[in-house]
Amino acid sequence: MWRRTGSGFRLGTAVAAASVLALVLQSGGAVARSAAPTGGPGVARVFTPAHGTSVTSAFFGLHAPLLGTLFPVVNPAVVDLTTNNVYWPQLETSPGVFDFSTLDPMVAQAAANHAKPLLVLGVTPAFHSTTPGLSPAEAQPTVPDLTAWKAYVTAVATRYTDTIDYQIWPEPNVKNNFQGTPAEMATLVVAAAKIIHGIAPAATVVAPAMVLRLRSERVFMAAFFDPARNGGLSIGNYVDAAGVDPYPLMNGTPEDSIALVLNAQKVLAAEHVNLPLWNLEVNYFVPVGGVTPAAPPSDRTASSYVIRTYVLNAAAGVRRVYWLGWLRYFNLGISMVEADGVTPTAAGNAFTRVRAWLLGQHARGCAYDKVSGVYSCQFVRDGRTSWVYWTQLGSAHVRAPAGVRHVQTMYGVTTSTRRGDRIRVTNAPVWVHH
Repeated sequence: MWRRTGSGFRLGTAVAAASVLALVLQSGGAVARSAAPTGGPGVARVFTPAHGTSVTSAFFGLHAPLLGTLFPVVNPAVVDLTTNNVYWPQLETSPGVFDFSTLDPMVAQAAANHAKPLLVLGVTPAFHSTTPGLSPAEAQPTVPDLTAWKAYVTAVATRYTDTIDYQIWPEPNVKNNFQGTPAEMATLVVAAAKIIHGIAPAATVVAPAMVLRLRSERVFMAAFFDPARNGGLSIGNYVDAAGVDPYPLMNGTPEDSIALVLNAQKVLAAEHVNLPLWNLEVNYFVPVGGVTPAAPPSDRTASSYVIRTYVLNAAAGVRRVYWLGWLRYFNLGISMVEADGVTPTAAGNAFTRVRAWLLGQHARGCAYDKVSGVYSCQFVRDGRTSWVYWTQLGSAHVRAPAGVRHVQTMYGVTTSTRRGDRIRVTNAPVWVHH
C-alpha cells in the first residue's frame, strides 16, 4: 500500500490481525460435494461465485509510474497514477493556482496508447487543511476545507472531463492516509462525484480504495457505505465503482488476497451496496513497515502469482485489477519490468499470457479440492469451456474435460490432449482449452 511521505512515496503495511489467517479459503461460499478435479471422489469447495466477470481489455490494469515518458510495452488498457506524484498538493501549488504540466503528458501518453488513466484526487495540501499549522507531510491525511476541495475537483474535471477515471482518495481507512471519520470521507466523495458527473456525465468515479486486513479497517468501510453512520449519504447512488487494495500478509498468496476481496464483497452486500468492485493495488511479499526490502520470489512463483491473481479476480467478479506495478521498488516482491523500465520480467510476460487466456471469456467460478489440492477455474467463450488449474504446493493430476483439445503452460508451451487424459497440475497454472 503506497504511503505518502512528503513529496515522495514509501510502501507501508499495517500490522495484520491474526484473525485474518482464518479468512483464507473460508470466504468463498458453502462447501459443495462434487466430483473431484482428479475425476475420482472428493470434496470440492466453491471458492468464488458461480458467475464472475466478462473479461474485457480494461480488466488488465497496471500502475505506470514512468507514464510521462514511457508506456509499458505490455500495452495495458488502463493505467493507475497512484505512483506518479500527481495528487492534489502537486496539482494545486498554492491556493487557487493549478499546475497540470506534469499530469498533461501522462494523460496524453495514455491516450496515444489507447489507455485510460485513473487519477487519485486526494490528499490534502497544507494550505487547505482544516487543521492549521501543519507541515505539508503532516497535512496530507487531514480533512480538507470543503470549499477548496470542490474548487480543486472542478478544476480537474473541467480540464480532463471523461478522458480519465477518478478515484476519490487513497485508503482512507488507514490513519496514515486519512485522519477524518467515515462520514467526513463520505461528504468529500459525494461532493466530488456530483461535480465530476455534472461536468462529465460519462466519467467513471471510483470510491476510495479500502484495505481490509484489520477489523478496524472493515468497520470503517462498512460505516462509510452505511447511510445510518455516514450522515445519510447513500454512496452507491453517487459513485460508479467501489475499490479495494487487497494486499495479503507478507507471505500471503493470491488465494489469501482473493479472500480479502470476497470479504469486501460481503461488507458491500451487508450495506446493500450494488457496485462493481475494482482491485486498485496488488502485489506480494511486501514487508511490514515499509522500510525493509522485499525478498523476491523465483521467476516461477512470480509468474504463477500474476496469473492466479487475474484468474481469481475474474472468477470473483472483480471488474478491474491494477497490478502495482510497471516498476521496480525495493519492497515490492514481484516486479514486472527490468531495471531499464522497458524489458518485461517473467512476471511481465505472465501478464501478457494470462490476458491471452482470459480476454473475451466469461468467468464461471473457481473450486478448491481439499483432497487433491487443485484449484480449478472455469471460463466460457463462444460456447466453449476452458479451465485453469493449479496447486499451491506439490502436484496432482486432473482428467481433461470433454471438449478440450489443448493444454498450455504459463510459459506458452502448448500440447494436445483429449477427454479423459491425465494432466499434471503444479503451482505453475495451466490453461486447458479447445
